[in-house]
Amino acid sequence: MQTDLGRDMAITIIEVPVISEAIRRLGAPVSALVRVGGLLLTCGMPPIDHRTGAIVSGDIEAQARAAIDALSFTLTFAGSSLAQVAKSTIFITEATLMPAMNDVYKTYFPHGYPARSLVAVKPWTAPFDLEIECIAEA
Repeated sequence: MQTDLGRDMAITIIEVPVISEAIRRLGAPVSALVRVGGLLLTCGMPPIDHRTGAIVSGDIEAQARAAIDALSFTLTFAGSSLAQVAKSTIFITEATLMPAMNDVYKTYFPHGYPARSLVAVKPWTAPFDLEIECIAEA
């Protein structure tokens, strides 16, 4: 779906196999991926198994890997990659989980980290402990 913003720019919602449907099953009115100009913007990506669409449970390391793998899959589907990420925002349920999440996160950006915000959020009603969103070059 495309929405004209005027100014020679449009928003295009990109349906990502498995991921978009998994996001819809969570009940939130959100698109997994949107393109505007030369940028790709993801939703707050929960720990989704990008092969099955199942929510990945387990420790924060497993959830972080699943969320970042789902982001990588989503960006790759649109012709980009984690290497093109300029900014990420991480929402996490407990500040005490940040160090373990950071240990996983840094392995996905071996050539330099994007700008990033990391926010502890309470209360949290979802059946997982983090979401990661990003803005990447298309």
